[in-house]
Amino acid sequence: MDTTTTQWTTEQLEMFANNHTLTMKPYNPDMTTFEEESPIWEVIVDGSVYSRGWNGDQTKWFMAATAQCAGEISVGDNNFATRFEMADHSAELDAKITAAYKAKYDGQKSLPKMISEGPVYATLHVLPR
Repeated sequence: MDTTTTQWTTEQLEMFANNHTLTMKPYNPDMTTFEEESPIWEVIVDGSVYSRGWNGDQTKWFMAATAQCAGEISVGDNNFATRFEMADHSAELDAKITAAYKAKYDGQKSLPKMISEGPVYATLHVLPR
């Protein structure tokens, strides 16, 4: 029986939207231990969660997430099993994600980097597993 869910609940999306960071924990190749635990920024676009790698595709958690396609995220005391997929890089979606970053993280000194070419390329769609 496939127990994979394809969407976050409204309550989960609100939790993500109301927190400035979540902790990304992609699996190691053994699929039981984590590569690292990294606080990251995330945004919600059209009911989906997206996150970008600060150093583009050379971001350590991004490399592990794309290699294993699974792990966990944490927000506060809440842990969620996740799967990771590369975002569809349509111009429209990239623009929506960038706009969401600008709205959520306005005034943060790291914002210009997160909306630059490298991180835009390294955008993951974070899904429940």
